[in-house]
Amino acid sequence: MWFWVWTLLIVGSLVGAFFLARYLWRSAKGLLEELGRASARIGESSDRLQELSDRAREVASTQHAGPSLFDDVTIHYQRVNAQRAARAGRKEARRARHVVTWQKWKHFND
Repeated sequence: MWFWVWTLLIVGSLVGAFFLARYLWRSAKGLLEELGRASARIGESSDRLQELSDRAREVASTQHAGPSLFDDVTIHYQRVNAQRAARAGRKEARRARHVVTWQKWKHFND
């Protein structure tokens, strides 16, 4: 009788090991396929990034870097005055928004 019990246990564990091994094999195969796809995508991305960085270098080399010491002084003054005017406009717009908010708060607390 014990012979059959042990035989059944051994056969059962072998069948279980077979199904476990099959599951692991299929999972490993799927993982390797996904890793292959991921490496292909990474290769495509690196090519695209290289292309974009080359294009950015070309654009950066052709564009003017900004004002220099050899530009006309009046151009600098005009640029500075335009920036100051823009900053003043932003400051006034911010101040107007703050006044509106303060008045809303004042009406809320009354």
